[in-house]
Amino acid sequence: MERRWLWSFVFVAGAVVVDDQVTKALAAQRGGVAGNPALAFGVVGGPARLLILGTIVVLLAFLRFVAPRAASLGISPATPALIAGGMFANLVDRLRFGVTRDFIVMPWATVNVADVAVIAGAVGFFFAAVWQMYRLRDALRA
Repeated sequence: MERRWLWSFVFVAGAVVVDDQVTKALAAQRGGVAGNPALAFGVVGGPARLLILGTIVVLLAFLRFVAPRAASLGISPATPALIAGGMFANLVDRLRFGVTRDFIVMPWATVNVADVAVIAGAVGFFFAAVWQMYRLRDALRA
């Protein structure tokens, strides 16, 4: 990975972590936080230690295998950084509290800034990867 790409990745991921933790702290001061013991909108549950270990494994695999591919495809570092930053921010919550702290109430779920970052990053990553592969396909045909 190019140094500039890596620094941009670290900056965006760090900004997600800080923003998430600050907004959770503010929401907690106002009493508007719900503890979420599960992962993936409540689909994946289990003991906190197992969820922490699973999150660490998935985050490390993402950093080892997915982020470098994003860089090689020419995808903006912000896209995978949103995912990694959101995962790490929720990991911080699990390590500190045993649960993630959610406070953004939507009709279908209660989420936090980290969750929104992961979703935005995943959607952005999908479209960026499809676009880059489309461009590479056209370049190979020429």
